Amino acid sequence: MDSARVVERFGLDAGVGEWLAACEGLPEPGVALEVPTGSAAAEVLDMFVLAEDDRAELEALWPGADGPGGEWPQELWHLVGCMYRRLWADVDLPAGVWRPWPELVQAEDARVRAASLWAFAAMVPEQLRRHARRGIDRSVTVATLADVGVQVLRSRRLFGHLSVETSAWVAAQFRDRLFWVGGLQLEPALLGDQGPVGWYPPEEARALGAGFAVGDPVLRLHIPSGGLGPESVQDALERARPFAREQLGVDAVVATCTSWLLDPWWGQALGEESNIVRFQRRFTLVGEGSPGEGDVFRFVFGMPRVEVERAPRRTRLERAAVERLESGQGLKVCTGWLRLP
Repeated sequence: MDSARVVERFGLDAGVGEWLAACEGLPEPGVALEVPTGSAAAEVLDMFVLAEDDRAELEALWPGADGPGGEWPQELWHLVGCMYRRLWADVDLPAGVWRPWPELVQAEDARVRAASLWAFAAMVPEQLRRHARRGIDRSVTVATLADVGVQVLRSRRLFGHLSVETSAWVAAQFRDRLFWVGGLQLEPALLGDQGPVGWYPPEEARALGAGFAVGDPVLRLHIPSGGLGPESVQDALERARPFAREQLGVDAVVATCTSWLLDPWWGQALGEESNIVRFQRRFTLVGEGSPGEGDVFRFVFGMPRVEVERAPRRTRLERAAVERLESGQGLKVCTGWLRLP
C-alpha cells in the first residue's frame, strides 16, 4: 500500500499525498495500531465528549460496525495508520515546533473526514500512561481530551457535516503541547514571533527582565468557549505556573495570549463590564496585531468565510462586529502578555 493509492481512492489532493508519504518513512510506533472496540471504544468516546449526533454518526462508521460504514478498505486503514505513526513520532516534539496535519473536511467519504479521530482514539491509552508517569492528574488528561468533542462540534457548525478541521490542534495534545487546566488551555512554547503570535525584538524583550527573552519558555493561553468568567480565569492563571513547573518541567514566568478577544476595540464596543474586556485588561499588548476578521467569523458567527451580508445580529457581540466591518474598519488578532502568579 502506498499513499498514491489512498489519494486516488478518496480523491484527495497532492498535498495530502505528500504528507502521507512522509509518514510512511517514520519509525514504527511503540505500540501497534489498534482502534479500540466495545467498552474500550465507549470509554474513549466518553472522554472525547462528542455531541450526541456526532457520536452516533462516528459509531456507525467505526471499523467493524454493522452496515457499509464499518467495512473498511485497505486504503482507509493506511490513512489512519499514517496518522497514528505521525502521532507516535512526535510524542517528544520540542516546545515551539508545530507539525502540519492534512485538512480533510471536504472529502466525500465521511470516514476520511473523521480519520484522525480513530488515530486519536488509538493513541488515548498511551496518552493516559504517559501522563500518569509524569504525575499529571487524570482529571487534567480527561479534561484535555474533551476538547476533541469541542473541535468536532465546531467543524460541524462550520461545514455542516462530521469532520475535524482542526486535527493539527487536537494532535498537539498528544504531543504534550496542550493541557486543559481549570478554565484555560495551556500550551508550553517559547517566546518569539511565530505566525500571528508576536513578541518584542531581542533587546527590547531582554530589557523586560528575566524570563522575557526570545527563546525563553512561555505558556500560551487559549480560551475554551464560554471560559472567560473572571473567577475561572484567575483560578486557571494561579494553577498554570505550578502545573507547568511540577508536571512539565517548565518554569515560565510569562504567559501570552494571541486572539481576536484582545483587539482593544472591543473595549469601546462592549464596555468595561464585559467579560471579554475584563479578560483583555489583564494583558499588555505586543505590536499592532494582524487582520482578525476571519477568526471573528469562525468563533463568533460559526462561518468559515467572512461574509458580512450573511452574518446574524442576534447578540451585542455580533452586532458590534458587523457594524465595525460595515463602517469600513477592520478587526484584529492581537498578542498580549501577563506575568504569571
